[in-house]
Amino acid sequence: MKAKQLKKLQHRQAGFTLLELLVVITLIATLATAALVAYDGIGDSAQATAASNSTATADGAIRNYRAVTQKFPDQWDNLVVGTGASAGSAPAFMATVTAEKFANWTLPASATSFRLALDGAMTAVNITEIQERANATTTAGVEPNLQHNEGATKNNGDAVENDWDAITNVAILPTFGTAACSVNGTALGAKLDGSAMTALDDGNRQNVINDSLENNQCNLVIALGFGHDAAHSTSNSSVAISTAPTFVSKNINPATNYARYIALFHVGQDAGNSTTRDNNITDAELFTKPRLLAVVDTEGRMIDENIADQNPN
Repeated sequence: MKAKQLKKLQHRQAGFTLLELLVVITLIATLATAALVAYDGIGDSAQATAASNSTATADGAIRNYRAVTQKFPDQWDNLVVGTGASAGSAPAFMATVTAEKFANWTLPASATSFRLALDGAMTAVNITEIQERANATTTAGVEPNLQHNEGATKNNGDAVENDWDAITNVAILPTFGTAACSVNGTALGAKLDGSAMTALDDGNRQNVINDSLENNQCNLVIALGFGHDAAHSTSNSSVAISTAPTFVSKNINPATNYARYIALFHVGQDAGNSTTRDNNITDAELFTKPRLLAVVDTEGRMIDENIADQNPN
């Protein structure tokens, strides 16, 4: 009897059986796979969390500055090339995902009643100067987020600071009414990626961003980058904004792409109801002062969308 018990004890001390080892290995592999999946999601979730926090911070800081000073920061980044042969196009350092979400608007001539009304509205809220690119190429050795700063480009002419009333092109949020939209009698063109504005994509998108923009109504919403110079334009205020946040995602790499948050200013809309609108925004339909609709990330996404990405399925 003692001999049998000793033999069993020796067998147990010899280690796991082959079956037991296979079970353990399978369990470890399963746990490791689950851990890798969870770890893989951590990066995306962390980026979404940072984006939602930065969106809220930028939006709140701009609105707070406006509430205290009765004006907006100045010297915003023009998302499109402002002057030269490439005026109205996306600069080389703009990511494709950004170009998909915005369009160019060629402003009416300075002597027109429309332009005078628009310039007066922008001046009323202190948006009087714009940082813009004079060409579409990337200035070598300068970070994408500083491509609009004339000091960073060593005043070589690639980046310029222009008065608002002197600019000729600016980025806008794509829009669509009951048909394609016009501004001051001129039809709006394609988005910066070359695709056309549509009711399905752009009419509905403007309504998602702010419900005051109906999905079948033409709206003029100017999109300006909250960059280095815009933040620093507030330096002399008691509510100064110390820095402009940078957006990072799998589609936006600040080492190669423009990565600033973007403010959407509502400056006019086709008035009336759906049966009386004519899909053209006139000078009489401009607001006396622009309204900050929202701040979005460089992919054109709102804070709600960033928050949702914190907990993906």
